[in-house]
Amino acid sequence: MLVLQLFLTIESSLFEAIMFGFALAGIISEVWPKFMTLWNSLPGKAVILFIYAIIANFALASASGLVNSITGVSSGALPYSHNFALILMVPGWFFVTTLMALVSGMLIIFIYLFFLLLLKPFGVQRLWHKPGYRYVLSTAVARFVWTLGVALQLSVLAGQVGLLSEFSAESTSQLITIENETETSIEESEPPLTEEQAEVTSELEGDLTALLTDAKQKSIRYKRAQRQALASFIYEFEADSRSRCAHPEGTRVIELNDYEILQIVQTPEDEIGYTYTVEPCRSAAIGLN
Repeated sequence: MLVLQLFLTIESSLFEAIMFGFALAGIISEVWPKFMTLWNSLPGKAVILFIYAIIANFALASASGLVNSITGVSSGALPYSHNFALILMVPGWFFVTTLMALVSGMLIIFIYLFFLLLLKPFGVQRLWHKPGYRYVLSTAVARFVWTLGVALQLSVLAGQVGLLSEFSAESTSQLITIENETETSIEESEPPLTEEQAEVTSELEGDLTALLTDAKQKSIRYKRAQRQALASFIYEFEADSRSRCAHPEGTRVIELNDYEILQIVQTPEDEIGYTYTVEPCRSAAIGLN
């Protein structure tokens, strides 16, 4: 399929999706038995669980920050909303950790090939493989190339659907700024290009700039959708319409402690549709004044 795409210049997203899907299936079929061997050992299971604990800690911290950025109070006062924010964070963290795993696997394959070539003069032909495993070097090279391709395709896909918004929109904006500054410095240092070279370079730069700009816009929309979904959940499910603390009609409250409440008002003109303010609790026991 790759040869057909190169020679027939096939430009189809479905064709590429099927091609890289086959590649991903092949990579998984190669890696999965080694993963299960690692999981079935006590040290390997400890390492895997430790990695998952690190990822879970980062995801929990991101979810806590999302709740705080919306409400202005600690996420500890909104446990159900914190859990919902964690659910919203799962797709982004899944893609990011998948990319990291693929890149790490690519580096391991590169180290594997290097040591395999070093040990080949000593008679080591099939390092870390079963005795009947054939074409060790060629399959390792193919795995290396396709892992790199799949990682690049997943990163582009994550940017196109907005999942890279786990890295803030400011980071994406800085990336575009750095790209523009790099282009300017290269243009100042390098000699003038011919018309054909300038046309090709301009086309590549335009495609890259368009890709980064599109990823930035979709990341902003994805982040806004996350915030709106979380704000709606807080208002509809976490907040109370009736409380021992007095509050204006049409508002909802969350009791932070015995003396403070988080008052939520629907404001359609606001970006997320709600306004959050911390108010004193005015009740019969404490006093209405």
